[in-house]
Amino acid sequence: MALDRPARERHLSILRKAGMGNLLLSRIVSPTVLLYAFAVTSEIGDGFYIVTEGEPPRAFTVASGIGLLWILGWWLRRDSRLRGFPWIYDMGMFLYMVWPFIMPYYLIKTRGARGLLGILGFAAAYIGALIVGATLASLLVSGAFA
Repeated sequence: MALDRPARERHLSILRKAGMGNLLLSRIVSPTVLLYAFAVTSEIGDGFYIVTEGEPPRAFTVASGIGLLWILGWWLRRDSRLRGFPWIYDMGMFLYMVWPFIMPYYLIKTRGARGLLGILGFAAAYIGALIVGATLASLLVSGAFA
């Protein structure tokens, strides 16, 4: 059964909207967005625990470490495939041991000077979130919100 022109246009409109929703969802759940979101939320928690001098729960400590390495590995794998950059044999152990050196090297190697912007952006988000968490904790401890 063939669709008349208005019905076909409505059908295509619905499909386009569905495609846009999938595109938006794929960008929201991309490794880059998740990496920044994870770093910000975990550093806000770290800042809070530093100021209150409390010990973070073990689950928070484990989730922060494993989560960061997992998202970094996911991002690095996806990005290196897109750019055709070869991997080493045991990337998991390599990331675990020296990720603060691997990521800047990779960004500069694949993007040149533009890679420095990515490094600075991540460092600013990381440090800024730590400061936000510390500030919130000091305001709560001092009773500024009471």
